[in-house]
Amino acid sequence: MAYLRSVLMPFLFKLQFTGFSVLWMLISLMLGLIYAFVLYRKQTSLSPAISWSLFAARTLSVAFIAFLLFAPFIKLISRTVEKPLIIVLQDNSASLAFSKPSGFSLQEYSVQMDKFRSAVAPAYELRDFTFGSAVLEGHESRFDDKATDINAAFKFINDRFSNRNIGAVILATDGIYTRGGNPQYEALKSKAPVYTIAMGDTIPKKDLLVANVNYNNIVYLDNDFQVEVSVDAYQSKGLSSKLTVSDKSGIVFSQSLNVPSGEFHTVIPITLKAKQKGIQRFTAKISAVPGELSEENNIQTFFVEVIDGRQKVFILANSPHPDIAAIKQSIENNKNYEVKTAFVSLFKPEDIERSDLLILHQLPSAGFPAQNLLPLIRNKNSWFILGSQTDIGVFSSVQPVLNVGSAGYSQEVTARFNTGFYDFVLAEATRNKIINFAPLIAPFGNYSLKGQASVLLEQQIGRVETERPLLLFSKDAEYKTAILAGEGIWRWRLEDFRENGNHEATDELVSKVIQAVSNKEDRRKFRVYPARSAFDESEQVVLNAELYNEAYELVNGPDVSVTLKDGKNKVYPFLFSKTGNSYILNAGILPPGEYSFVANTALGKDKYSAKGNFVINSRMAEFRRTTADHQLLYSLARQSGGEMISPAEISSLFSRIEKNELVKTVSYEDTQFREMIDIKWLFFIILALLGLEWFSRKRSGEL
Repeated sequence: MAYLRSVLMPFLFKLQFTGFSVLWMLISLMLGLIYAFVLYRKQTSLSPAISWSLFAARTLSVAFIAFLLFAPFIKLISRTVEKPLIIVLQDNSASLAFSKPSGFSLQEYSVQMDKFRSAVAPAYELRDFTFGSAVLEGHESRFDDKATDINAAFKFINDRFSNRNIGAVILATDGIYTRGGNPQYEALKSKAPVYTIAMGDTIPKKDLLVANVNYNNIVYLDNDFQVEVSVDAYQSKGLSSKLTVSDKSGIVFSQSLNVPSGEFHTVIPITLKAKQKGIQRFTAKISAVPGELSEENNIQTFFVEVIDGRQKVFILANSPHPDIAAIKQSIENNKNYEVKTAFVSLFKPEDIERSDLLILHQLPSAGFPAQNLLPLIRNKNSWFILGSQTDIGVFSSVQPVLNVGSAGYSQEVTARFNTGFYDFVLAEATRNKIINFAPLIAPFGNYSLKGQASVLLEQQIGRVETERPLLLFSKDAEYKTAILAGEGIWRWRLEDFRENGNHEATDELVSKVIQAVSNKEDRRKFRVYPARSAFDESEQVVLNAELYNEAYELVNGPDVSVTLKDGKNKVYPFLFSKTGNSYILNAGILPPGEYSFVANTALGKDKYSAKGNFVINSRMAEFRRTTADHQLLYSLARQSGGEMISPAEISSLFSRIEKNELVKTVSYEDTQFREMIDIKWLFFIILALLGLEWFSRKRSGEL
């Protein structure tokens, strides 16, 4: 029972008397006497004793009824006695079974805890919970959880038992937490003494382990990427080992390791190359030494998603020009872009088709008219660079952004930044350099925008600032266009190097232009994607799905099914849940490994399918720290008014709790004011009096 309740009702009550209520009580009693006198004034065959008894019964019943018509209030008092609640939090993590001090037996520990529960049960209310990666009710422990979150255990009891009389919290753990923060602050919130059972072993054992691997989850194809492997060694002074990193092709890194001290920690930086597209599995392993505690923590597997992020940029020029080499060099500084150049006199149409961005230098021109250009730039992200060879009239007609009315003349213009541009941000140093660069050669004439466009640079002629666009951007529903209304950017690159010893300003500007124009809108009508590409093995695997109709509005009418498949071809079928206008799936906790998924749905007559993959990393955090932290347990106990004990002292735990003055029974008193007519037992008293009188008169022949 959660509570021991002693409700002292109706015996603990008090009638709320006023001057009028006392008067009405006397009047009610007089009415009862008068009524009884009128009824029993005649001689009856009843004996005097019975007659006076029935007279009294009639008087009381009539008086009660008359008094209740006044609806007097009574004060009712109830008292609730709550026994102290003893909460046992048992660590269920694998570290307890992994590292045990000599003479300690988990089986004997369980027997002692059962005896403690039996002793506590009569005097206190007992609640058992186990914790690891989650808090579960009950005391059945397998000591196999892959994570420990002590802070979450205290937060759980603070949330669930915030209004209860918590007498004491029994925390049985080794003090090692692999998730969450330090539990000391959360433990104070319970305001109950914490008794800690110090499990585990504080004496380091001989052990080598891969403590951690830091890496980026996503890298680009053919790029080098950094991995940091943390290696810890305990009680292994003078021993030698070897760290290797391998993928499916074999060992890709190897380094010998000598342990110079009893407690040793080092971080080894490793450079790896992303050779193949997709999710790549790597294994970091340190070779075992004789007599070490365990070899389970000598290895760690991690997954890296290699994506082909390189976008293809094709520069098509009317004729040779130094701008082409300058732009190409600036783009190639970013390894995520692949650049190819050609002249209109000799190019392959398939290069344009395969490109993500088409740069047109001084096109269209007299030698390459609109009828040749239009099929190439249709449905393509494009960057036009105008120059003296550009056919301005044709240019104005083939793109939907800028109209230039030119008489065929050119002029020098310098760049001036438009403060109303927000599509991307350039460094302040870059902006200051660009406005002081040499002039570009731009067509002279009237400039006007055909529609919505974002202007980054405006033309300044000498000292005269104009609103004529120099560099601007526009996009329709799917494709993007940029226009640089001037040639000579090669001068900017040379001047940048001459003044600053590098090309940072020019490279940043060109890179931002390429990024702004080459990024494509995702126009898929059915999208399925995991919450992230890599999950920890104790995490819930969550997938999201989006379905769009012809107007690209989110809908979630149809059902969406998905099938997950692991590396061993084991299949996990699921059905997405609908949330808002989209879908979500919580697949729960799955075994570590590589997973692929295929999702299917239909909207009307159209069927859609989406594929993807993700990985679940095996963290084995419980095996990376094997030395118990009893100092934390001592601090938790001391700050709360409890005690830290060893498993051998569990038999004395009950007596320690009994002696603690903070563990007290709490009594609550509840006072209520109710109308007396609402008390049911008064009705039965009146009914009993009238029934007794009627039965006696009937039996005596008076009725």
